[in-house]
Amino acid sequence: MLVFVFDTQDECDKFIRLYELYGKTVYYTISRFVQDPYLIEDLSQDIYLKIAEHLDAVDLDDYIKSRNYIITIARNYCKNHLRNTSKILETPLDSADCLPDDQEEILDQMIQKEEVHRLTQMVHELDDIYKSVLELKFVNGFSNDEIASFLKLKKKTVEMRIYRANQILRKKMAEDTYEA
Repeated sequence: MLVFVFDTQDECDKFIRLYELYGKTVYYTISRFVQDPYLIEDLSQDIYLKIAEHLDAVDLDDYIKSRNYIITIARNYCKNHLRNTSKILETPLDSADCLPDDQEEILDQMIQKEEVHRLTQMVHELDDIYKSVLELKFVNGFSNDEIASFLKLKKKTVEMRIYRANQILRKKMAEDTYEA
């Protein structure tokens, strides 16, 4: 449990309002870097500590500026976290406890991982308008209504962007398979 100490009630109210307004934004931003829900929770607590330290830099009257500031804090914190954790030595394959015994199973896992990596790469190459709705929909599990509200778009626009993104990805996958 986190306990914050603010100098005034206004600071406390401001922090609570920030949490209410940008909680999903912080979660979404973190989930673009890590998928473990427990780690997302830990990182979000750390990020809110950073936000609390710089509470005076957030202007609640300017939604876009505040959101961008909070997203920047979250992104930078996640990048630093990943950079620091990548320095930790990984367990060598020969000492791993749960490797599959069957060679075909290993091959299937490698192919599946390669396909997921290829699809992820293709999603990252999409225009931001498509990438953002796909990530909100399939990574974070938001409904089309929630995405529309979050991005300040019409629900039909969100649906069309998801449809077009899927069409683009299908075409790229088919081209990629054809080239291979």
